[in-house]
Amino acid sequence: MKKWIIPTICVICAIYLLVNSISSHKGVTYISIGTTYNKFLFFPEKRAHFTITFKSPYTGSLILIDEKEVPLASSKYTIAVDGKNTGPSFSVKDKRVVNVSIRCTNAVSPGKQYVQVKGGGPLVTHVYFRHHLNPLFVWFSWILTVFAVISLLWFLLLRRMFYPQFKSCQKTFIIPNQPPLIVKFTGARLVVISSEQKKQGFWDALIKGPVVYKVHPVFISPIVMRPVRGRKILVKVDNSTYRVSPNPIPCVGTSTIDNIRLNIHITIN
Repeated sequence: MKKWIIPTICVICAIYLLVNSISSHKGVTYISIGTTYNKFLFFPEKRAHFTITFKSPYTGSLILIDEKEVPLASSKYTIAVDGKNTGPSFSVKDKRVVNVSIRCTNAVSPGKQYVQVKGGGPLVTHVYFRHHLNPLFVWFSWILTVFAVISLLWFLLLRRMFYPQFKSCQKTFIIPNQPPLIVKFTGARLVVISSEQKKQGFWDALIKGPVVYKVHPVFISPIVMRPVRGRKILVKVDNSTYRVSPNPIPCVGTSTIDNIRLNIHITIN
């Protein structure tokens, strides 16, 4: 690599940074004094700072005005001189240097803010700063946006792909010498019938979809039913306790479950 390439790149970068820090507005050159943003939660605010150097000590007024020559509204900016809040106007007496800092309020939209500082003499200082949203607020907003998009995709599309739900379906379990057990499958991702009372957790129902639990003493070992293609119901059972015919069972039609242990024949309509 030739020796002049790296120095040339450095010079070009330096020129770019210098030009980028200078802005022209209404034929006047404005010098950048940095960026500002407001406080958000525990992330502190950031002020823009600049220094005014006088040729000789004098007493006068310095007024901060906007690009339209209108004094800046106190509701939009907080101005501090030498660490003391002064408002849009402040006096300078027997000083050669004053340090000014500016903070925007929430009434200011993000973007470039042009400021002129005029003194009682010939002094005019032209500066500008960029007002941004608080970085923590930006990250917080992006995280919320991504979370909202993922949530919409999950609940509108992906959840039904990974955890399909029953469409319109209802079955009646006819058990000898027992009242019929009516089960509504519609909207559920699983239906569980067992001899013990069970309850689905909130987050499981929200993320994966609802589960319908039914209790009946005949089902000493739980059976779990989930939807499959062709509007059918796949029944997961303990093969040593139950025999299902056919399996999957149709949503519309008749099937049977034999409880081998209790020697009970159950018809499903």
